[in-house]
Amino acid sequence: MEYKFSDFRKKIKELYLDIYFKIRSIKMKKGDKIFLTSTDGIGDNVVRQKILSNFLKKYGPENVIILCKEKVKPFLTKIGYTNIIVYSDEYRKRCNKKIQLISKISQLGIQKIISLEFDQHDIFIKYLIDVPKIGYTNNFNNWIDQYYNELVRINKNDYIMISVKKMYEYLFDTSITFEEIHPNIEEFYNINKNLNIITFGIGSADRKKMLSVDKVNEILNILRELFPAKDIIILGKGELETKFENEYIEKFRKDDKIIFLINKISFEETMKLINSSILYIGVDSGLYNLAFGLKKNVVAFFAQKNTFSHDIFENVEIIYGKNKHTQKKEYYFGCMEINNIDGELIKEKLKKYAN
Repeated sequence: MEYKFSDFRKKIKELYLDIYFKIRSIKMKKGDKIFLTSTDGIGDNVVRQKILSNFLKKYGPENVIILCKEKVKPFLTKIGYTNIIVYSDEYRKRCNKKIQLISKISQLGIQKIISLEFDQHDIFIKYLIDVPKIGYTNNFNNWIDQYYNELVRINKNDYIMISVKKMYEYLFDTSITFEEIHPNIEEFYNINKNLNIITFGIGSADRKKMLSVDKVNEILNILRELFPAKDIIILGKGELETKFENEYIEKFRKDDKIIFLINKISFEETMKLINSSILYIGVDSGLYNLAFGLKKNVVAFFAQKNTFSHDIFENVEIIYGKNKHTQKKEYYFGCMEINNIDGELIKEKLKKYAN
């Protein structure tokens, strides 16, 4: 098995922390707080919204503390979280900062730690001793399981809402249906009924999950034909999205009815636009999951079915990639499967939303 240098560095860091906390042992301050770790992406947090909201309902915002990434904080704040610790890259990468984080958590006065990540693999959890810890069985880094007292067993390839449902039922000791576990965040974001728009989220954390500039232009042409009276708002945030926009504008003519707002508006404004739109177009991304949580009509493009394929719900339609390629050209954005989706198929799927 190949051993990466990054793995070696992680082992050195862990050894350093082992020695440090052996010399200066951590003593957990007793208290009534619930500590949640939710340090993955925005989409992961959207799908577990019902769990997150129920913790606030059951224990009160003042008694629940959550650890999350900076980009997720606006979403958690919106649904009612007030005690938030931002899990910065420094906490993750630097030993001295990790020691600060562990020491800080130990003094919060917590009665229980619950890891909501589907892949919790940061070693800080190892040093928070003498407090019950609950998490998922980790199908990606199973060595972390030994540091938990209770584990909710899930399968790696299960649809993500199956895993969320299992955790909800375990934590709150009750049964719940798929309709009930469906995230519902529309109440948190205003709707502008005067807008006549379609929103199109072009970005993803992985450029291979995006569509090529040519394929997006093809979809935009279809949208202009089917929805001539509607403006199309292009949404996204990040370096990949900026590169995409520059490439698109350089290659294709500008259209007044296609409005690029990439990196130009806040998370809150983005959510209001999606919530105000009649249709959301996208790819496998955080915005796609947010549109799902807003219960919008969603048409998304995936290379293949995966754990975040929400098309078991009526409001989500996913157009999957083709195994047989009709083109040989490889693009920077996307992959052969997704970029070879037939235009006539796309048009046929979008027609039902034009009525």
